[in-house]
Amino acid sequence: MKYMFKFKLFGSKVQMFSEDQRGIVIEKEPHVVCVYATDENHQNIFCAIPLCAPKFLKGAEYIIDFCENGRVKILVENICIFVDFNGKKCAINKPSKCYGSDIWGHDVQIPWSSVE
Repeated sequence: MKYMFKFKLFGSKVQMFSEDQRGIVIEKEPHVVCVYATDENHQNIFCAIPLCAPKFLKGAEYIIDFCENGRVKILVENICIFVDFNGKKCAINKPSKCYGSDIWGHDVQIPWSSVE
């Protein structure tokens, strides 16, 4: 299933999506937009992927695509994030760090070249 949204000026600063046992939370904090991979109820965070300052994504459309085989793709502007829930790994196509949790382990990032 695919979801699309834009953050509104006076709207919610958090968007949550889930399918099966996979969850994605996108939070617009004052200094950074961050993507979280979570369980379906958004109770447990598996990894966090900070994107950039919100001003660089102003008015941007976010696309969250729950794919087969436990994978999720998140697209916004020229940023693409890949989360593999089965493999407990993630990748981003820009120089950024993905942070794992105690649940998935702290070494969750794989090179973008291994996704393509």
